[in-house]
Amino acid sequence: MPQLKYEQMSTREFLEKCKLPRIPTRPRKYYTIENIDRDLIQSVKSLGILIPILVDRDHYIIDGVKRYIIVRTLTEKGETIPEPVPVLVKEDESFREKPVSALHVAYIVNKFRAEPRDDEFSEELLTYIQDIAYKVWEIYNKDYEKTSQHLGMSIETVKRLIEEYLKTLSTG
Repeated sequence: MPQLKYEQMSTREFLEKCKLPRIPTRPRKYYTIENIDRDLIQSVKSLGILIPILVDRDHYIIDGVKRYIIVRTLTEKGETIPEPVPVLVKEDESFREKPVSALHVAYIVNKFRAEPRDDEFSEELLTYIQDIAYKVWEIYNKDYEKTSQHLGMSIETVKRLIEEYLKTLSTG
């Protein structure tokens, strides 16, 4: 079972403790408020953070990057955010120790809510997940069932990811 700890933080404490992860496929240009839906910004201004930010045990953000950027940017502009900021700490994950595992959690959390404007990010994340699936598949001596169990995906999904990855390798 995942080990989750709920914390409520002041805006100041949240910004001091929580950090953006270094995801190689996510260019820094995505970490700007200009790329965030105006309705989400207004919601945070008016109501605060309603859905907890998911972080690893070192407080690197797994899910909630946009909400973090909004809080940071508005605070830098001198605006206040309704407190507290809810945070869920996934104590059994660490970007430093297991970046693939933490990114996989982020993928699972986000896979069903990617919006059309996030196509470029979704494509980058899909490429990264294909790479992960292929590497895990190789570790398990090309055993789809073990790879499927390890990644928490269906065998069909794993096969599709690996097939697409191999096509990319052969055309690149």
